Amino acid sequence: MQFLKKLWGKKSARAGIVAISLMPRGIAIAIANTTKNKDLRLIHSEFIATVQAEEQQAILTKLVIEHNLFDYACHLVLAPEDYRRINIEAPVVTVDEMTDAVRWKINDLIDFPIDNAIIDYYAAPESLRASGTKMLEVIVSRDDLIKAYAKICTNAGLDLRVIDIQETSLRNLALLLPENNSGVGVLHLLEASGTLLIQKEGQIYLSRKFELGYRKLNLDDNFELSEQTLIEQSNLVLEIQRSLDYVESYYGIAPISILAIIPLAENTLDLLSMLNNHHGMTARVMDLSTLVECDSVMDDMLQSLCTPVIGATLRYVAEAL
Repeated sequence: MQFLKKLWGKKSARAGIVAISLMPRGIAIAIANTTKNKDLRLIHSEFIATVQAEEQQAILTKLVIEHNLFDYACHLVLAPEDYRRINIEAPVVTVDEMTDAVRWKINDLIDFPIDNAIIDYYAAPESLRASGTKMLEVIVSRDDLIKAYAKICTNAGLDLRVIDIQETSLRNLALLLPENNSGVGVLHLLEASGTLLIQKEGQIYLSRKFELGYRKLNLDDNFELSEQTLIEQSNLVLEIQRSLDYVESYYGIAPISILAIIPLAENTLDLLSMLNNHHGMTARVMDLSTLVECDSVMDDMLQSLCTPVIGATLRYVAEAL
């Protein structure tokens, strides 16, 4: 996503990138320095819990001063609830007319006035079986929300350059996996929600959000599972398998069989066991400590909460691959 890059047209800062996400439960932050070889090295990541939204301004300002982030390019990663993704047929108009045409087309698909909408879009992969209809993935957020976030960042002393979304941040990390060329699914489960991303060579074929988090899976239950827990676990597996089958069938690409699991805040290996041993999937843990250049080992809790912001620091690395 390049909302602010389009609006302001600034160039990337040289010191590095600081990525942040302002979430209901707190602030996630990742800091990456630019090396002598112009690569990026992760030097710090952290999640700071907050009780009230009003705390975020003071906490972010303190972080900027503590880590001397004034010369860093700031990438803001929107939380899942801050935007919507809408799949539409591409309007048959010129490039100059596309934005207005997209706004008109999604007017009845959002629950707030289109005049308060800020949008971006990218071309969806073409289906080999479809009738040649070109599709767009449209990302829409509230303009007043984006401006409020921008104000928090600038008031903290940050140089806000880019607004990103969860999907592209996860894609940046998936590019580093050995299965990137053949395609890979990425599962990011939080406590009460989850995201499944399926990508190949940087192309996002599918992204699905669902209201099922690891809490409902009762992964720490070593005794006989309840009927409801078994249903929830089966629903997750079914969601994953249907998504993988859909991508194979609709886009006509070779089957994608590997599922990379971003560590959970707890019971990561139990999820791995559940998927591999009880449901016949091929899943493995996506340990960011071994995937990105970083100064320290990241535990599962940190990876669970900070993966999107860590991925956002790799934005320009991903574009170069």
